[in-house]
Formats: sequence, C-alpha cells, structure tokens
Amino acid sequence: MNPTVVLVHGAMHTPWIFAPLRERLGARGIASLAVHLPSSDPDSAAAQGLTDDIAVLRAAVEAVDGPVVLAAHSYGGVPATWVAAEAGQVTGLVYIAAFALEAGTSMLEWMGGAFPPAWMRSPDDLAVKAGDAEESIFSGVDPTLTAEAVKRLNWQGMRAFTEKLGAVPSDVPLTYVVATEDPALPPAVQEQWAARAAHSVRVPSGHSPHLSHADEVADALAEAVARAAATGS
Repeated sequence: MNPTVVLVHGAMHTPWIFAPLRERLGARGIASLAVHLPSSDPDSAAAQGLTDDIAVLRAAVEAVDGPVVLAAHSYGGVPATWVAAEAGQVTGLVYIAAFALEAGTSMLEWMGGAFPPAWMRSPDDLAVKAGDAEESIFSGVDPTLTAEAVKRLNWQGMRAFTEKLGAVPSDVPLTYVVATEDPALPPAVQEQWAARAAHSVRVPSGHSPHLSHADEVADALAEAVARAAATGS
C-alpha cells in the first residue's frame, strides 16, 4: 500500500497553504491530507501550544488507513518530529525548510530567546504574528498568492515556542528539502539538518517552496513515498 502524505503547516498558517502542493500530489497519484494545528488561530486567546498540536497530529495519523509519510514546513517540523518518533504508522518524514530540532529544545530557545524584530505580540501577550511575511515567509511567491496567504495568517500561540520537543525518531527515514534562498530560516542551518537526513533535495526558493516551487516539492515527496512503499513499511 502506498503511504498517504500527511502535510503539517508552519506557524501562523492553515492547511489552505498546501492547496497547490496537494494538487500536484494528486496528479502524481499520491493521496494526501493537510492537518490544522491548533497553535494557529485567528483568535490569539484560542491559539494553543506544541503539545496540543502533537495530540491533533497524532490523531490525524492514526485515522489514516495504512502507512504515512509526514511532510512538514517550518515550525510544523517540530510536532511532526515528535509524532514520527512515536507513531508506528509513520514510514517517512520530509522536512520542507522545516525545523529539525534536538529533543529537549524549544523553538524559542533555538531562536536565542527572542522573536524576530518584525514580529508582533498580541494585545493579550498569548500569541505572535509575523509582520514582515511578504519578505520573510513568502519571498519569491507569486504576488497574488502572497497577498492571499498574508491575509490568511493567524496568531501563533506562545506555547508553540516555549514547549520543548519531547522526542525525535531513531528509525524513520528522513528527507530534507533545502530552500537555498530562504531569508527566514538560514540555508546554512538547513544544510546542517539535511546532512543528518538519508536524502536531501535543494530547491532555489525562499521559505515557502511548496508555493513557489510546488512541482519540485511534489517530486521530492513522490520519491519519499516510493522509497517508503518499496521498503514494505
């Protein structure tokens, strides 16, 4: 049975962000679904944290009939890493310009204890949002698509950044898609994480290759699915 690709969005995003990529996956005969993480919410008071994201993502994986390849963008790499470590159905993990943190580390610790200067805190101090998304998150993306994506950005719950990653997988094949022109997550850091992966791909994109280079990312995911299917996992 071919694995299903379960897509995990980044901070402030919603599953909508994967529409172009899911279209490409469907054209390649690959089943996919995109999970909404509760740490991203239009209401800052309702935005939850990493452990809540873990619970939702784990439930989504367990609801799939058959093996799963997790594919995560940006912050989504953190809950995806944890779930891949604990869910036996996960037969592959693909990082798309995503955070591949060490166990016991939080996003905020990795960021040096401070958010980027252009990020905004919500009035209730429970969440944050990028104020420079056009340049940092969506650089190189079609302007019309960028405008729609910025309009759809949510608040990201503070606990998504302060809660620590609880586990990392030891026996799940990893693929890293490096965005070589990423202004948000330095390509040099991505390369360090890619060096620990069994497979890596380089895409000449900014921080959202699933939008600007959807075909290349779909190809990388198709290869990960084919590898997982071939191993009979």
